Amino acid sequence: MAGLIIPCQPSDEDLQVLEMKSHYRFTNRLLIREALQASSGFNQDGHKTLAMIGDSILRLVLVTHGYYGKQITGQISDTISKKASTANLSKQGFDLGIDKFIVKNSQPFVGPNVMATTTEAIVGAVYVDCNQQIQPCAVVMSALGVSP
Repeated sequence: MAGLIIPCQPSDEDLQVLEMKSHYRFTNRLLIREALQASSGFNQDGHKTLAMIGDSILRLVLVTHGYYGKQITGQISDTISKKASTANLSKQGFDLGIDKFIVKNSQPFVGPNVMATTTEAIVGAVYVDCNQQIQPCAVVMSALGVSP
């Protein structure tokens, strides 16, 4: 097996730190581990499915907040464009140091797209872990700096 590089997984202590940052304690730690898996040849899909869920939850929370805040659709769209953008999700993830926990596989560093999808995947992992409840996701979004 010469040449095969096994990516380093975050320790349980690392996961506790990440849980403190996100204000959510996972019942199923495998979900947060999956959320931290960048896709690669080693792990083709990585966290992409959780990121798809997280992206939908981000948008749902932002739209719902706008609806109850009596915002017009243009204002809601602007909020989504700002808060759910790759640039913002990436910035917030890097600001919180989430890049230290991402399993990079063959990549030497975490790029903006990987950071953004990881941020979405964390929200998606929370949604799955808490039996599809929106409120814990909104709390995590706030902790991650991506809430309205």
